[in-house]
Amino acid sequence: MRIIAGSEKNRTVKCKKGLETRPTLGILREALFSILNGAVAGSRFLDLFSGSGAIALEALSRGAERAVMIESDPEALAILIGNINALGYAERCRAYKNDVFRAVAILGRKGEQFDLIFMDPPYNQEVCGKVVEAVDRNGISAAGGLVVCEHHKGEKLANKIGNFRKSDERIYRNKVFTFYRQEKENGQSEAYKGEKA
Repeated sequence: MRIIAGSEKNRTVKCKKGLETRPTLGILREALFSILNGAVAGSRFLDLFSGSGAIALEALSRGAERAVMIESDPEALAILIGNINALGYAERCRAYKNDVFRAVAILGRKGEQFDLIFMDPPYNQEVCGKVVEAVDRNGISAAGGLVVCEHHKGEKLANKIGNFRKSDERIYRNKVFTFYRQEKENGQSEAYKGEKA
């Protein structure tokens, strides 16, 4: 698997074999970052269920200021850390072995906030809605922050979860990117202005 664009374009990213930590396909990564467009540069990026770290590493290559990656599988985490070091990103990101819900709570207690939060949990768990709830409850999204859920099309997500409102949804065969934007204090959701893929 390769970085698609940015400072590390065409650099190789290793990933664990098997389906447990299946990486987001290159064509979907390209579509995702096309949609995010200018939101990535200078952002604080959180990658939940990180796997190989391909999404966060792509974000760093495209100018994200820093990234935090959460992965519970020790073998995948070891590969992830190897990818970080190989690309020279050790000073701009951190990777933690932890359960996502525990990690979100810890980040909240530390006062961490992120402009972009991406999650790609195992499809059979159908936990995207619960993770968005945890993100909202623990206050780790920056004002107007964006949460992106990659999930199977069979998993239906609510239009509103806590202070987040669904702002976009893109379907690619059996996979879906659902975008949630944190609402402003007046209850009006900021429209997402990313480019259409």
